[in-house]
Amino acid sequence: MANYDPIHLTFNDKPQAILNGMSNLLRSRQKVKETHQRRKWIPWLLVLGSFPLILIDLGIRLLGYNVCIFSFAAPVFWLAALIMGIAVRRSRQVEIPPLYQTGREILYTLRDDILPERNFFGHLDLTGAMQPNKIVREYSNALGMNIQQFRDEWLSLKAKLYDGNMLRISAAERNKVRKGYHKRSAISGKNKWKPPKYKGNEQELKVRLSVNPEIYEIVPTNLQPGTQIGAYSIDSLDTSGGIISITASAFSKTVSSKDVLSVLRTAYDLLQRKG
Repeated sequence: MANYDPIHLTFNDKPQAILNGMSNLLRSRQKVKETHQRRKWIPWLLVLGSFPLILIDLGIRLLGYNVCIFSFAAPVFWLAALIMGIAVRRSRQVEIPPLYQTGREILYTLRDDILPERNFFGHLDLTGAMQPNKIVREYSNALGMNIQQFRDEWLSLKAKLYDGNMLRISAAERNKVRKGYHKRSAISGKNKWKPPKYKGNEQELKVRLSVNPEIYEIVPTNLQPGTQIGAYSIDSLDTSGGIISITASAFSKTVSSKDVLSVLRTAYDLLQRKG
């Protein structure tokens, strides 16, 4: 299983400034990764470098000299290799979460759709879904097992668009976990630990578009709950009060920027320019 680096970015800046910062983060991680790739061979080189020393002493003994000079350095090489190996392993670079690139592509696509003097607001939270502050519900099931439900809003974005519409996007991951517990064995009578059981991942997407009434009007639509848009399935649609609200879900660990932007495109398909 991949080990992902926790990342949390807060948005309150111009789109290009945010994108530049995200690109710089990727470049710095790439440099660290390249350095790690070079250093991981050093312990092996130290181990291999000790063998010529041993062979030199062996050759000297074959010549009839009962001395051992260079072989004493071999354990030093091995100790250095062990220490270096531990250091390299501890500095192993973890991977960037896949949703980092998804969030970056969404921002990049929307960067030219907001007024130049406006900022993106929100966050990209990739610190992990299974955290106590992200528990939204905790209850006992029919068997008395403790169930926890998590909601991890990994992307929140708010922006005033060129056409005067206000866009809000909320993308979250939902998880359900049965907590671990001790169970007494009917045979041995000993308590055995039953680890937590994870019951899948569900992606939730909410798109809210406050429509500029001077430019657009909302037109009737045949869009129904259950309609598939990319990886998402529409759960609900509300167009009352001059606001388009779409809620969609996908049973997947990750989603692509295309999936999110397709739902946003669907919201705009419900608009018609006046005049």
